[in-house]
Amino acid sequence: MPENNARSSALDLLAMQQRFDIELAEIDDTEGFDALFGVETSRPVEPWEIREAGDSTLVNNSRYSPTPVRTIRRAISAANVRYESMSFVDFGSGKGRVLLVAADYPFRRIIGVEFSAELCETARKNIEQYSGVSGSPQTFEVVCRDAREFDIPDDAGFFYFYEPFSTAVAERVIDNIEASLARAPRTAVLCFVGSALVSVLAGRESWSQLGCALASPDSEYFEARLYTNPRDRR
Repeated sequence: MPENNARSSALDLLAMQQRFDIELAEIDDTEGFDALFGVETSRPVEPWEIREAGDSTLVNNSRYSPTPVRTIRRAISAANVRYESMSFVDFGSGKGRVLLVAADYPFRRIIGVEFSAELCETARKNIEQYSGVSGSPQTFEVVCRDAREFDIPDDAGFFYFYEPFSTAVAERVIDNIEASLARAPRTAVLCFVGSALVSVLAGRESWSQLGCALASPDSEYFEARLYTNPRDRR
């Protein structure tokens, strides 16, 4: 009986994921972002498809699945910060869609952190293609590294997370961000799309939520929350 229940749960999860992918593909087709710029940021990639994947990868890392473009823009626009005063960091940047959309804003630099070499290479190709078509003057950087080992730049101020990894990894990443802020005090914003990582801020007095959760224009699943360091709260 337990085996039957496990099999049923796995099939239910697979069916839900397939429905999610179909809905996301329809959103992407409507937005037409990839077609407009000649990039490929839409196709999901499972953790076991990644060449570097091991047991730890499968436990701690999520599949690559892009955030809808309108959701990204709404989340970044809601931050109400001086974009030109800070760099943007996307953890689990995958194929680079969030980086490309962030180029609409005058950040100092736009940085993606991704542990998969293949996804990093795809992101770099997408950035080159996007920059050629859009004429964007933005400075991009794709760092191929475990997010826990990424050195937080002292000018990084906007940190984007779309459920890229487990809460255990996120705890380490937030610790690193807080250490950077202690070393170089500045305004910072954490952006969580989806609710999976919200719990990592429980008990951390360093952060305060900016307003209410942001409803996504695409799907309720992509609801976003923004947090900032209280001493810089407006």
